[in-house]
Amino acid sequence: MPIAPGDPVGPVAPTASIGAMYQEALLAHYRAPHNRRELPDATGVATHRNPVCGDEIRVMVRLDGHRVVDVAFSGRGCSIATASASMMTEAVTGRTVREAMAVADAVDRMLAGGEEGALPVSLTPLLGVAPFAGRHGCARMPWQALRDAVHGGSG
Repeated sequence: MPIAPGDPVGPVAPTASIGAMYQEALLAHYRAPHNRRELPDATGVATHRNPVCGDEIRVMVRLDGHRVVDVAFSGRGCSIATASASMMTEAVTGRTVREAMAVADAVDRMLAGGEEGALPVSLTPLLGVAPFAGRHGCARMPWQALRDAVHGGSG
């Protein structure tokens, strides 16, 4: 029987289906981003820009002592930057600043080819970005803005 166009030639690798699942999760956050709003009572605000592509993400945080009680973002970005910002807001809300920075560090390590196990489950779709070094900056941009915002950023 001849192989029809689109037929798999061999067994489908599990990573292909996992990669598609990650891509779908990223697209879901891009299409309906969580916490994309203004945060008028923010205690820290930071904006990061990518001059190459024009992406700009503004992260606003509200701290209560050493706890991140609310996080929001605004701006414009590619699907990866927007999805990463959306996932970030959920991953760090309710954590201490120290815990939130540990999550940001885990994202950086994962993108650099390090361990994946330190990532909260809600951030596993970002593993789909890891093989594409040219897109790491897109995924990191909201996390860099978060770091600046929790440390007193106002820009």
